[in-house]
Amino acid sequence: MITACRTDRPEASAGAVTTHQVILVREQDAQHSGSGCCGRLGARDSALGGAADFSHSRARMERIGAVYRDLAAAAPELDLIVADPRNLLWLYPTVWRAARRRGLGWAATIRSMARAGAPMAVVCDGDTLYSGRLPATDTVVARVLERIAQD
Repeated sequence: MITACRTDRPEASAGAVTTHQVILVREQDAQHSGSGCCGRLGARDSALGGAADFSHSRARMERIGAVYRDLAAAAPELDLIVADPRNLLWLYPTVWRAARRRGLGWAATIRSMARAGAPMAVVCDGDTLYSGRLPATDTVVARVLERIAQD
């Protein structure tokens, strides 16, 4: 299933006015080598492959999870969204609207959209801060917090 997921975080909706949006584009998590919709090939104790078969994908997803948890704890008022990189029909218009609302020009907005479609992207108010490769979790969180503090 291709999704974008806004998790229900009570602290984000408890009377707080959300003014900043962060989209975390995760690694895709389905159809690896015919694994199908019911499970992942290479999961622990799988008869179809060893746990290391897709360890790189799992590690990338765990990195995005760590960024999510740390951002949710550090800035509970954020509109924090986790998106699948294949959900371009949702992702590109969302990044476009946020970037234009933030005041980015059309060329910068197009560049941000192009970078946002990669797994492991972090998009803050329409500006793609990271794409394809993330530094340490605390570095990502610090940069997002610095960006939202500018407004």
